[in-house]
Amino acid sequence: MVIQPLDSEDNKLVRRVRHLSQSSEARKRSRETIVEGSRLIEEALAAGQQPRAVLYSPKWVEREAGRSLLVRLEAMGVTAVYVSERVMGELSQVETPPGILAIVPIPRERALDDLLRQAKPPYVLPVAVGIQDPGNLGTLFRAALASGAPAMGVAKGTVEPFNPKCIRAAAGAAFRLPVVALGEDWLQRLRSGGVEVRMTAVDRGRPYYTVPWDGAVALVLGNEGHGLEPSWMSDATVVTIPMSPAAESLNVGVAGAILLFHAAYQRAAAGVGFSAPPML
Repeated sequence: MVIQPLDSEDNKLVRRVRHLSQSSEARKRSRETIVEGSRLIEEALAAGQQPRAVLYSPKWVEREAGRSLLVRLEAMGVTAVYVSERVMGELSQVETPPGILAIVPIPRERALDDLLRQAKPPYVLPVAVGIQDPGNLGTLFRAALASGAPAMGVAKGTVEPFNPKCIRAAAGAAFRLPVVALGEDWLQRLRSGGVEVRMTAVDRGRPYYTVPWDGAVALVLGNEGHGLEPSWMSDATVVTIPMSPAAESLNVGVAGAILLFHAAYQRAAAGVGFSAPPML
């Protein structure tokens, strides 16, 4: 008997996927998000996040690797629903739908006090403050994981780390790098924990290569348009990336990657290699 894929959007699971894709409040309330494609599903699995359900299309089961992943997921007890290419196209948030998407739990956030206790210097903790573009935050996640950061600090006003667009831009790094949600007093707590706070600015700061990165450092990166609060600058080292006068500024994700990898270079020169985030 030929099994026909579900071709109706009036289905409980289909409606749930659409709601989670579109609503940050739904994601926060349920502690679930949506990932698309085998790579991101594998990243979630590797981080211990078992999908709650998957939807897949005929395009997916045409592939041997696709069928193999489905067998693995079903063996784990994951609900799998076969849908038409039309329904998958309506639900997908990418230009060329990969043919499979999953509802996955959002990893729990970690406490700043735990980070301060467990992370051993030297390290650079990136802190996102008011970053609104999920692509920018995802780029920072990817660079932070690759450069050896212990976690990603996320302050109030920043786009949610498990926005599906952020997860895609991070290439799954958001599942592997601990997220530290920062409260109102995060600056004071970092300083009292022995962490030097470095603010970033387009200009008027010290060139980033003239300051040492060999201790416990928090690298604070601000909103794409407005940057950081000017009042914060007086009590912190401000660093700048010198640029050609032909350029106005750098994307915050690119700027963060430059600074994080410069710090990683200094650690490597001092004989300190890469290690897994201490809170995994």
